[in-house]
Amino acid sequence: MIATGEVLNLRGGSTVSQTRNAAASPLRGPDRVPLPAEGEPPHVTRFAPSPTGYLHLGHAYSALFAFEAARQTGGRFLVRIENIDHTRCRPAFEEATLDDLRWLGLFWDGEVRRQSEHLDLYGQALEELERLGVLYPCFCTRKQIRAEVEEAGRAPHGPCGELVYPGICRHLSEEERRYRRRQGEPFAWRLDIERALALTGPLQWFDYRAGWIEAQPQLFGDIVVARKDIPTSYHLAVVIDDHI
Repeated sequence: MIATGEVLNLRGGSTVSQTRNAAASPLRGPDRVPLPAEGEPPHVTRFAPSPTGYLHLGHAYSALFAFEAARQTGGRFLVRIENIDHTRCRPAFEEATLDDLRWLGLFWDGEVRRQSEHLDLYGQALEELERLGVLYPCFCTRKQIRAEVEEAGRAPHGPCGELVYPGICRHLSEEERRYRRRQGEPFAWRLDIERALALTGPLQWFDYRAGWIEAQPQLFGDIVVARKDIPTSYHLAVVIDDHI
């Protein structure tokens, strides 16, 4: 169980599994978590690892904070396995992660949710977005996107320095889109962020420490929400799961 007042000191990059035989006292949680305002429901928190490797110390602290936030407010702590990337995710890593959480005393409420078991739900959400007219097929490869940005002379970047899609396929005609899809060209579904924001209007979220914050999703450009062979992406799946 969690040992109050004791901290597990590990070198950066160490995994929990590597330390289980070396230490018996795990992590220390936050001293205090902001409580919900009067009339608000208790916190429901979640820890959602991707089983592409063993549980690292940073991930363990993230799980601990979510666990304590739920417990201190009388809420629930949920665990979700984000395993839609079948090329990198491994059942052995999932099993090891859950075992490490148990060893740390971080017991979750309810069943573990696995994204790979809910692809039909994400597919339904994708169909609804298409019906709303906020999706378009993008036939660009990463190489083509990079070349387009270099040719333009300046690269649009997101807030973390990531390359932002320059909108190459956004203005293709419906006729060309249908033709290229009939030809079997691989494509990804992108969210037309301008059209989406026109439907939603300004978006805000509440941070218990910073207060109300206005979201600025346009900074990230037209993100990929699904690919031809996989009916979802991280962006779409986590939004659906967190809403549930």
